[in-house]
Amino acid sequence: MSRRRELLKSARSGNVEAQFDLGCDYDFELPRKRQLAIHWYHEAAKQGHAKAQNFLGESYRNGWSVERNLRKAVWWFRLAAAQGEPNAQLSLGASLFYGKGVKRDREKALAWYRKAAKQGSGSAELNIGHMYRRGEGVAQDWKLAIRWYLRAAARGNVAAMHWLGRIYGGQEQYAEYRKKAFHWLTLAAEQGDGQSQCSLGVCYINGQGVAADAVAGASWYRRAARGGDEWACYLLGLCYRDGTGVRRNRRLARNWFEKAVSLNASQATAVLDAMNEGDGKGEGG
Repeated sequence: MSRRRELLKSARSGNVEAQFDLGCDYDFELPRKRQLAIHWYHEAAKQGHAKAQNFLGESYRNGWSVERNLRKAVWWFRLAAAQGEPNAQLSLGASLFYGKGVKRDREKALAWYRKAAKQGSGSAELNIGHMYRRGEGVAQDWKLAIRWYLRAAARGNVAAMHWLGRIYGGQEQYAEYRKKAFHWLTLAAEQGDGQSQCSLGVCYINGQGVAADAVAGASWYRRAARGGDEWACYLLGLCYRDGTGVRRNRRLARNWFEKAVSLNASQATAVLDAMNEGDGKGEGG
């Protein structure tokens, strides 16, 4: 007897764990049957299964095989969060923070974020860091913001690494610490964060927190640009136009400027227009 058949037999007898597992099986294993997944999540959730309640909340929030309903999402998140489900606590906090499906209340949002953070949620720690950085629902406090970002980054949260790089890199209203910025941008960039890859390229090009290395800078621009970062496309275009870290190539420069324009990097438009005008006047290159 297949696993799914075994689960179905147990789920029909009322076994709550089997109901949840069957929902997951229909949700994530082939052949996927999302409507049946929702049905069994409901059955488990009605019996108080916290993870099933959270999955239902996510389904209603995102409109996954059910009609999108933010109020229903919040209702299920509350039930799961009250039982200590950290993902539901995080989602309930976000719903309260943004006022989606529930009245906006940032103090309550912070309380739920803290509950999730106590259980090791790096995303909750990141969100608390955002609140202190922006002064939303709390007094702005850079030291506390950095402390929460560091906690999230220690759990491997790439967004937190990126924000530490931004803050230490002087891109926010905080004192610049270039070596720290380079450290965190490197960690985030190596994990594939496009904005951090682009910013790391800037560090290498300008020698910020590291010895200047135009080749390395252009290489990081290329990685970010291939991932669709519009600013990296523009900067890589400049590299090819000017021969910075790469062999000068106006055709490739134009290609990356056009890509940047298509991604709404307005700075690239003027540079591309200037190139086209120069070519029309017979400039070589």
